[in-house]
Amino acid sequence: MRSAVLLVLAAFVTACDSGRPSSPASGGLEAGLEVRFPVAVGRSVVRLRLAVTDLEKARGLMGAELLAEDEGMAFLYQQDQRLAFWMKDTPQDLDIGFVDGAGVVREIRTMKAFDQTTVESRGESLRLAVEMRAGWFARSGVGVGDKLDVEALRRGLTARGFDSSRYLP
Repeated sequence: MRSAVLLVLAAFVTACDSGRPSSPASGGLEAGLEVRFPVAVGRSVVRLRLAVTDLEKARGLMGAELLAEDEGMAFLYQQDQRLAFWMKDTPQDLDIGFVDGAGVVREIRTMKAFDQTTVESRGESLRLAVEMRAGWFARSGVGVGDKLDVEALRRGLTARGFDSSRYLP
C-alpha cells in the first residue's frame, strides 16, 4: 500500500511540475535536459544544460562525476528572487554564479562536494544561477559585472520547448 501511495505521489509531482507546453513551438522534437547549449559568459563560451522544471532543478548536477572545463548547468526561474543551493550527492566542488534577468553576474561563490549546507545568494533580484567546475570563473577571467548571453539562453529554452519570455524578461 505504501509503495502505491508513493508511486501516485511521484506521478502527481511529475505531472504538476513541468510548466511546459505539450509540444514545442517548432513542432519538432524538443531537446532534453542532457543537451548542452553554447552560451557566452564574459569572454568564454560554455556548454550549459538548462534546468527549468522543479525536478530538474532539484536534481541539478547530483551524481555528476566530472564536468568538462567548459561544461555546466544553468538554473532558470520565472521571477526575481533570492536563490539557494546545496551540494547533496554532488561529488565535485563547484562555483556558482548568481545572475540577474539581464544576464549580469551579481555574485560568485564556491560550493564544496557533498556539503548539505545551503549556499544562499545575498541579492534578491536574481533570475538564474550557473554552476561550473570550482575555479572556472577565476580561470576564465569571469567576474561580478560580466554578462551572460541571454539570447543564447532564450534559444536553448525554446529548443527545450519552453516559453523563454517566462524566464527571461
